[in-house]
Amino acid sequence: MIEPSESQRLDEHLIMLGRLASSLSHEIRNPLAALFLLVDMLEEELGYPRADSHAQMVQSLADVKEALSCMNELVQDYLSLARLADLRREPADLGTVVELFALEIHQQLADRGITLHMEGVAALGRVALHHNAFHRLLGNLVQNAIDAMPQGGTLTLHGWREGTQAHLEVQDSGSGIPEDQLSQLFVPFHTTKPDGTGLGLYVVQEVLAAHGGAIAVTSTCGRGTTCTLTLPLMAAEATVSNGYGAERERSHPLKNQLLHNLLGRRLKRLQS
Repeated sequence: MIEPSESQRLDEHLIMLGRLASSLSHEIRNPLAALFLLVDMLEEELGYPRADSHAQMVQSLADVKEALSCMNELVQDYLSLARLADLRREPADLGTVVELFALEIHQQLADRGITLHMEGVAALGRVALHHNAFHRLLGNLVQNAIDAMPQGGTLTLHGWREGTQAHLEVQDSGSGIPEDQLSQLFVPFHTTKPDGTGLGLYVVQEVLAAHGGAIAVTSTCGRGTTCTLTLPLMAAEATVSNGYGAERERSHPLKNQLLHNLLGRRLKRLQS
């Protein structure tokens, strides 16, 4: 028998997914349109080759990968949200989870000239965790940090315990976020990145809510951004069952620059 409170949470979750699905279908149309256009352009280059056809085809294939990557990120973020209603958490050492994640991303950071610092992570303690969802959460935060440091910099993972809660800071030394953008960070499909999905931080927020946690963001332009995650320690939890929260914001359309660039290239070719 489903308890009324659980039924209400499921209803809220389904309403949120329905609204996101409507916006998601709109967002997927952009990269889909780009893919159709790219296929047409490749067909033209193969059928009527020119001196610069090889370079044009290489560029078109790179754009195909970008469009597919955009679609994959949208779908994966949506799936992360869809699975929250049935999230099953297990006891885990949060410090070990973060340290293993740091090993995974170390080379990726090094290749981009980013130095990784870790402080206090080992003593974070045990929490009730869904590993895949939390891994996606960390991945979204680190990707944001990487995007904010195109010239390299420092990424710091700082952990500490306070009472019945564990805290983890993900701090970058990047460009920072303008103050007038901070209130929009968790609005679905809101993004300032030309190739962003606008779901990354929304997924982070909702995954943390499903774990009984929260996120706070502070930022200074030119100095960097700090995302502080808070999770309840095992001793503070009466159960590891899910407590998924309600929908936060309605979705907004994603601005996709790729399609505009492709249309410009197509027009230029037709005029040549």
